[in-house]
Amino acid sequence: MVILGLGSNLGDRAIHLKRATSRLSRGSGAILHDVRLSRIYESQALMPPRAPASWDLPYLNCALSGETSLGPYALLRHIQEIERSLGRQHHERWAPRPIDIDILWWNGGEVRSDDLTIPHPEILNRPFVLEPLRDLMPSTVIDGATVEAHAGRIAAPASTAEMRDASADTHRGSESCPPVTHSPAADFTVNRPTLMGILNVTPDSFSDGGCFMEPATALTHARQLVEEGARIIDIGAESTRPDGASVDPATEWARIEPVLHGLRELQEELRLPGRRGPFRISIDSRNPSTVRSALGIGVDMLNDVTGFRHPEMLQIAQGTDVPLVFMHSLSVPVRKGESIPRDRDPVEFLIAWAREGLAEFDRRGIARHRLIFDPGIGFGKTVRQNWNILENVERFHDLRIPLLSGHSRKSFFQEVTDKRSAELDAKTLEVSQSLDTKGVEILRVHDVAGHNTLFRTHYSGRRPTRPIARAAVRP
Repeated sequence: MVILGLGSNLGDRAIHLKRATSRLSRGSGAILHDVRLSRIYESQALMPPRAPASWDLPYLNCALSGETSLGPYALLRHIQEIERSLGRQHHERWAPRPIDIDILWWNGGEVRSDDLTIPHPEILNRPFVLEPLRDLMPSTVIDGATVEAHAGRIAAPASTAEMRDASADTHRGSESCPPVTHSPAADFTVNRPTLMGILNVTPDSFSDGGCFMEPATALTHARQLVEEGARIIDIGAESTRPDGASVDPATEWARIEPVLHGLRELQEELRLPGRRGPFRISIDSRNPSTVRSALGIGVDMLNDVTGFRHPEMLQIAQGTDVPLVFMHSLSVPVRKGESIPRDRDPVEFLIAWAREGLAEFDRRGIARHRLIFDPGIGFGKTVRQNWNILENVERFHDLRIPLLSGHSRKSFFQEVTDKRSAELDAKTLEVSQSLDTKGVEILRVHDVAGHNTLFRTHYSGRRPTRPIARAAVRP
C-alpha cells in the first residue's frame, strides 16, 4: 500500500483536490487502485522567513491510499506529470500552488535519495499530514508509536508568531507547525459532484421555456439555485431542443446581458472576505459575439455545445484563462433522427471525437487543465446510445480531464417513464447518483435542491474515509 498526500492553496482548492484524486484513481491509466480517501483538512501555509504576504494562503490537505504496480521513481514521474497537467508550474519552494502531491508512505519500503525520500521526512511533524494519515492507518506503528499516538502528540495548536518565525529549512515539530481543522464543506465538495444550475432565459426550452424571461425573475431563480447548492450557474438564451429555432446573436445578447450584470452583482454580494464568491458564472453559447461580450462583463466558464469547432470560438478560448466545456453534438439545435452511426460503439466514437478536439486545443496552446468534456446526452444520439453512454461513462476518464453530464429531464427518459419533462426529476436523480459513483465531476441539472439533498443524505452517513466506488447506471 502507498499513501499520497495532496494539498492545494491556490484557486478553487477543493476542485483541485477532486481532480487530482480522479487523475490518480480513474480510467485505464489509473496508477492507484482500491483507493481510500481521508477527510479534508484546512491549515495555514508554512511560511519561510521574509516570504511575500501573497503566499499566506490557507491549504486544504488530504491523503489517498491505494495499491500500485509502479515502483517509487515511476510513481514519482507520474505524480509530477499529473501536477503539471493540473496547472502546477515551477515556482520557488513554499510558493502557493494549485496542487501538491507527495509520497508519504510505502508499506514495507524505504527510499533515501536526493530526489525522493520515503517515508516523507516530515511525516511525524506536520499535523496536516498526520491527521489524514490517522484517518487511513491509525494503528500503523512508525518510530515506535502508532499514527494515532503521533497525531495526538502534536495536536496542540501553535501561536501565530511561532508559525511565522520557524525556519523553512528546519524540520518543524508541533511547536512551529500550523494546527489543522476538518473542513466539512471542502470534504463534501471533493467527494460529491459539483452542481451546475441551469438558468434558461428562453421562451422555448423543453423543460422551463418562458419561465425566466424577465431579468428579475431569472435573478431570483439564480439566487435560489445558489442557496440550494449550485456552485455554477449556467446561463443560456438559445434553446437547443430537437427542431428548435436558432436565435440570432443580437436577440441572444439582449436576453442575456441584463441577467449577467445581475449575476455579477450577486457574486459580489455573496462574496466572503478574502475569498471568491460562492458560485461561478458559465455562459452557454455557441455564438462568438455573445461570448466576447459576456467575457467583457465577467464570466468564469465558457460552455460551447458545438465543442469549440468554430474557429473564432477557438480564438476566444486562446485569449482567456477560464475553464472550457466542450460538448459533442452533431447539430444545434438538435435535428430529430440524427445520431451517431448505429453500428458504432458510441463511447468509442465520442472518445475519438474528443481526442481530436484535445489535439486541436493542444496545437493552439490551450492548457488541458482548463478543459471539461461533456458527451452531449440527447445531442445526436439515439435513446439506446444515450443509455449506453451513461452506463459506460467511466471510460471517458481515459481522456484525463473532468467530465460533465447534462442528462437532466432529457427526452431519453421517456423510454422508462411516461412523465413529462418537468416531472422527470426522480429519474434524473437516479442517474445522477450512479454518475456520482463513477466520478463525473459536474452535473448540469434543473433540480439543484433535490440533488443537494440526495448527496448530503448520502454524505451524512459516510465513514471517515470513502472508497472510490464504481456502479452501473440502470434504466
